[in-house]
Amino acid sequence: MIAIIIFLNVYHESSEGMLSVGNYPVWMKDASGNRTDQTSGMTYAGSENGYKTFIACDDIGKINRIRVNENTNPPELEITEIKYSAEVQTLFDKFKKTDMEDIYYDKENSKIYLAIEGHEYSSYDPEIYKKKEGVYELTYNKDILTFDSLLTIRRLKLPEEVYKNTYDNISFEGIALTENYLFLGLENLQDSVNIFTDSTLIYIIDRKSKELVKTVNTRNEKISTICGLYAVDDYNLIGVDRNARRMFYITFDKEFNIINTDLEEMDLMIPGHKDINKVLGIAVESVTMDEDGNVYCATDPWKDFYKPDLTERKKLSQDELNNFFENVPIMYKFKKVIKK
Repeated sequence: MIAIIIFLNVYHESSEGMLSVGNYPVWMKDASGNRTDQTSGMTYAGSENGYKTFIACDDIGKINRIRVNENTNPPELEITEIKYSAEVQTLFDKFKKTDMEDIYYDKENSKIYLAIEGHEYSSYDPEIYKKKEGVYELTYNKDILTFDSLLTIRRLKLPEEVYKNTYDNISFEGIALTENYLFLGLENLQDSVNIFTDSTLIYIIDRKSKELVKTVNTRNEKISTICGLYAVDDYNLIGVDRNARRMFYITFDKEFNIINTDLEEMDLMIPGHKDINKVLGIAVESVTMDEDGNVYCATDPWKDFYKPDLTERKKLSQDELNNFFENVPIMYKFKKVIKK
């Protein structure tokens, strides 16, 4: 955590900031009291009858469907927890912790992809976590806007090289797919366990051949962590650098050399209070995009730091304070960050 605080202090003053739009941000809690918890991944599923639908995963092992009515101020959420079939639950029960870190809806194949981090270090088998961490493919009932159950699950076979720099509790926190490629964002490229560095890796895998196409180091791009990814197409990638509180937009050439990187600091205000935007515990860990190019992010709060200072608390209602006490995540919307 010390390393995280250092990165925040270094990068926080480097940009003018992206402001949330469209009556966002909002607390990820609905009128019935349903809420998300430690939301670490989110993917856009589509819109219907004035509602936008997202699928979110929490790193406590839960997946929720979130319907958002953006015609209200603030937008109103309806949150439904997704059930697991016996097959899916049996596999999840084998994890010491089902630490879900990112989720991606592949509309071309009607599949959901889920990145799960390993949490099973053992003195008898120090790398036992590598047997379970990775990316999982899931199927669902009904259609993507109305499904309520996950039916089947299988672990994707990935090139062994992508696991070279994973540790217990350090793995792929960003996944993105196109028809041709799978992108994996490593949380951080660590010198040793729990020592955060100034860079990380993006692995690019050919979905047809299953071969590793390229490994991209982000040091020159000033990207220290990757905790969410979205692929605009084969050669344009959006992601969030949690530790620097920034969104990045990378453009590759045909050989996946980086030809341009835009970095934008996110202004992470709390719902209804533009002047309260320095809460350390607000940690963005997901990114997705709708059909209009709007980008949505959700937070996985750092519980030990998820509280406004004493002066700011006087500006908040009891309900707002309770949201902090209960570690309710926050959802943001940013207007069309794509530069092309």
